[in-house]
Amino acid sequence: MVDHDTLIDTLCDEASPVRRVAPARYRALAWAPVALGAGYLATQFIHRSATDWAGPLAGIAAANIALSLTLGLAAFIAALSVSVAGGAARLNLLIGTSAAAWLGLAMYSISISRHPRGELGHGSYCFTFVLAAGVPMILVAILALRRTRSLTPVRSLTLAGAGIAFLSFALLAFCHPIEMSAMDFVGHLAAGLLLGATTVLLGRKSIAA
Repeated sequence: MVDHDTLIDTLCDEASPVRRVAPARYRALAWAPVALGAGYLATQFIHRSATDWAGPLAGIAAANIALSLTLGLAAFIAALSVSVAGGAARLNLLIGTSAAAWLGLAMYSISISRHPRGELGHGSYCFTFVLAAGVPMILVAILALRRTRSLTPVRSLTLAGAGIAFLSFALLAFCHPIEMSAMDFVGHLAAGLLLGATTVLLGRKSIAA
């Protein structure tokens, strides 16, 4: 366009103000219950056993759920934060401390198991459960990230995938024995890694700025 004044006048007349996006923590708090609800509904077809909340080790299960929810929410906040230009994940200490405590609880659960090593196939139920819970959460996370898009989609989606994995672990802890084998734990991790990779593959083009 040769007449730049006309272009400027047209933009002034037609352009609408950009609505400021809410802080990442508030958006995460709004989207996390949606993701958990979708994951819960997706696992209703899977047989489950209730956790023995009256048992002497019920505190271990409660701590596992609390840590998994904390890690899931923190990773989701970080994903939404880094998706905004100039945003940064400021929860490294919380994530690192919670991850160390979560891993310690897992090692304790393995140590008190009657079969700590386990056998091939012991983690198949958990693998299926985590994937069933996590797949609908992937769609929720992509929808949340599309609000702002991302200049670093792989980083944003990797953090979102980690959040999805831990939110799925939290749901699993409600119907998982306190004790577990190493093979069972490997099944948890494998499902979590698969969810993370799927999140990146499915969402990379959708949220790229």
